[in-house]
Amino acid sequence: MTRADGGATVGGVSGDPGYQLSANTTAEGVSIAIQGRVEIGNVQRLRRELTERIGEARAALLDLSGVTYFDSGGGALLLQLRKALSERGGTLEVTRSTPDIDGFLRLVDSDALLAPRQQASPRAPVIERVGAGALRWVEGIGEVVRFTGEMVIGLFDAIRHPRMIRWKDTWEYMARSGQEALPIVALISFLMGLITAFQAAVQLQQFGADIYIANLVGLSIVRELGPLMTAIIAAGRSGAAFAAEIGTMKVSEEVDALQAMGLDRTRFLVTPKVLALVLMLPCLTLFADLVGILGGLLVANLGLEIPAQVYFRQMALYMSFADIQLGINKSIVFAILIAAVGCLRGFQAREGAESVGQITTSAIVSGIFSIVVADAVFTVLTHEW
Repeated sequence: MTRADGGATVGGVSGDPGYQLSANTTAEGVSIAIQGRVEIGNVQRLRRELTERIGEARAALLDLSGVTYFDSGGGALLLQLRKALSERGGTLEVTRSTPDIDGFLRLVDSDALLAPRQQASPRAPVIERVGAGALRWVEGIGEVVRFTGEMVIGLFDAIRHPRMIRWKDTWEYMARSGQEALPIVALISFLMGLITAFQAAVQLQQFGADIYIANLVGLSIVRELGPLMTAIIAAGRSGAAFAAEIGTMKVSEEVDALQAMGLDRTRFLVTPKVLALVLMLPCLTLFADLVGILGGLLVANLGLEIPAQVYFRQMALYMSFADIQLGINKSIVFAILIAAVGCLRGFQAREGAESVGQITTSAIVSGIFSIVVADAVFTVLTHEW
């Protein structure tokens, strides 16, 4: 049973709950004063007693000026009482308090916590979802077409008026996408030449055609693996960097500031990146071809005992400048695709760091996909012609 002063007797033994209650009924409602400690350890007992004291009253006035300790349990208690009273049209008001309690309560948005939960809207019909997806797809196609037009016009203007090119930024992007990519390009290309030669040696040795390993490595590296692997590396490095840079500028409204000042976003942000990658990717491709061929030479020389002179002479007999030119042409197309996709994804950023992460990932995936598709088109065209 509960005593008038808020104490309790359990089995005839009095237990101190750590607080005292006093309640008065006024015209405004039930006025309750709490003194002592309000903490997690006694908050359940305090809630039961407050509920009994409030009863069916519509308004409760709490005096907390005598509370010496107040923690998160007290905050939860006030929220629960306020919610219980609000559900039956009542109110809970703290008339007096301490600075510590006031500071604690200001940290809690009670209105947001007590607001009724919004029920999830029913799922749209299938036809509506299909229509919305089709509209988004059409809008995406339109955005790609507009951006492509802007980029082409910007490149033509750069060719006609080279002085308008922001060469300082172009040189910087060339260093990032070219010089800084040399180590990873060298490693990947060397391993690709090594792996290709190993796989070829296993089959060619069965027919005594070891010498043709030079033909296979040379043609596969120069025509396919060199340009393709270099472009994939560039998509993961430069394409992602372009998307993240422009996406961050878009989120921080720097792109909008450029347009508000009447500056062309293509000339300032897109053209230097495209030119830098178009100039550097063919150079990286030639470097990758050389390193890949050296990787094949290592296997031919150490594994098949083919001298370097014989290896290069055999390669020169079956390779022509047209094979090298094909790889360079591929790299130029790949460079335009990588830079364009990276910049486009950057302009598609919306708000927040999460959006920048999403468009960066999308730039890498879209860039690699476009590279593979373009390489397939090149393969079909060169086979037919």
